[in-house]
Amino acid sequence: MDFNTNYTPEQQAFRIAISGWLDEHAPKNLRFPPDGSPLNAEAQAIVKEFRLKLGEKGWLAPSWPREIGGGGLSTSFDVVLMEEMRRFDMPSMGDNTRWVPAMMVWGTDEQKKRFITPSLRGETITWQTFNEPDSGSDFATVHTTAVPEEGGYRITGTKAFITGRFDPDYLVTLAVTDPERPRRYNLGVFMIDATLPGIEIKTMRMLMGSERRVFFDNVFVPDDCLIGPPFQGWEIAYSIIEAERGGAAFRLSEDGTIESIYTYLKDQRSEQP
Repeated sequence: MDFNTNYTPEQQAFRIAISGWLDEHAPKNLRFPPDGSPLNAEAQAIVKEFRLKLGEKGWLAPSWPREIGGGGLSTSFDVVLMEEMRRFDMPSMGDNTRWVPAMMVWGTDEQKKRFITPSLRGETITWQTFNEPDSGSDFATVHTTAVPEEGGYRITGTKAFITGRFDPDYLVTLAVTDPERPRRYNLGVFMIDATLPGIEIKTMRMLMGSERRVFFDNVFVPDDCLIGPPFQGWEIAYSIIEAERGGAAFRLSEDGTIESIYTYLKDQRSEQP
């Protein structure tokens, strides 16, 4: 039985074109922490510039539709692109897009235009802030609150166990919108501007890499940042988690800690006699 991958002439031609483009545009001699810690400001700026170039070609989401910022490629060409990207010693691109399918289902037309296209074009970076220090990934015990008031919500709480090398532009966040409702039917999902007053982000050192924590202190978030109905957050959040656990079998890592462990193990193997 032949387990080798056989590429079509079209794939081979595409590989040659991609390889030449990457040799010209990919960052060279980029230094970044080997433990998955956040990149410094200079390194972030360099990689973000490269992300913009990838985004212009639709290559941050190669097989997604062009009309929302993707590349419109078939899966066969997507695989070739991912293989060529692997040749370069770069950190993850910070392109968490697991929330996009949920936004396509529950978001308004204005939200789709405002959030999805800039993300797929490399203009923005979004963190997924669901987990909390005391509740972990048990969404039914989320403590972060979103108290409704005229024109929006006031969000207070702490999110934890966030990895990644880039600072965020947006935070897709799960919060309790009504503590009087039954658990799982009292949650909302918000797309929050990470620069709003009252938001503080701290880096916590770990054995491998680092953890980022987000602190919300009475942060006012406008109504148009709520994704879907105010009490459907459980369903929306788990649709995002489902995308995290499934998806393509071969892709660039979105997680700095996973990438650092992969690099460490690879280096350890190369050092063995």
